[in-house]
Amino acid sequence: MSAVRAEWIKLWSVASTWICLALAVAFAIGLGLAGTVGVGRAGSALPADFDPLGNAFAGLTFAQLSLGVLGVLAVTSEYSTGTIIAARLAQPRRAAAFAAKAGTMFGAALVIGQALAFGSFLLGQAVLHAEHLDVGLGAPGVLRSVTSAGLYLCVVTMVGFGLGALLRHPAAATAALFAVVFLAYGAAKAVEGWSYLPSRLVLSNAGDVVAQVHAVAARPRLPSLGLAYLDLALYLTAALALGAWRSTRDA
Repeated sequence: MSAVRAEWIKLWSVASTWICLALAVAFAIGLGLAGTVGVGRAGSALPADFDPLGNAFAGLTFAQLSLGVLGVLAVTSEYSTGTIIAARLAQPRRAAAFAAKAGTMFGAALVIGQALAFGSFLLGQAVLHAEHLDVGLGAPGVLRSVTSAGLYLCVVTMVGFGLGALLRHPAAATAALFAVVFLAYGAAKAVEGWSYLPSRLVLSNAGDVVAQVHAVAARPRLPSLGLAYLDLALYLTAALALGAWRSTRDA
């Protein structure tokens, strides 16, 4: 517990944590509010399959990058500042040190992700209420969608964390994170003429599917709901496994 407590203090004692968090909130709330206001003005022109959460979650597309960078910096800052030496001396068991840091980051990311998802949802529904387009958490699929959106943000944060532990350089890990979250979508789309499998395994596509209220229409390029959750689990496992492997190697 002492190692977890130390990691918790380190996480919240650096300015980068608060900057990334502030940017994530600004993106999630600001862009989500702007998108929802636009929907409210459309009124009766909305399509029959209108998703009452879609525009409220528009800002999460950019908030995820801020949280991913938070995960990157939670690891790489120790290497860039040289404090990793003191951390190794305080906890020479590298596996235990990584587990404490990963557990702390996961707990924080899960709470932050859920807070952003529920905050975006509640603000969006408050705007849509004037047009009688709002839905409650008790409506079919809504609670699952909101919590899944928060879970997706947590997974992106941990992917950044794992890449930071693997590469140990903030710029390299951030570039890799950007490639995984954004560039992989275009690369997978480019090969859809041969196979839709890469698109079904893209992290951002999985996030889109789990955050939708209505069942995704049959589209060969998108994963099913079950596969989307499996994708999230695979990305989370791979990120932590790569980070743990590197963290138990050379300092």
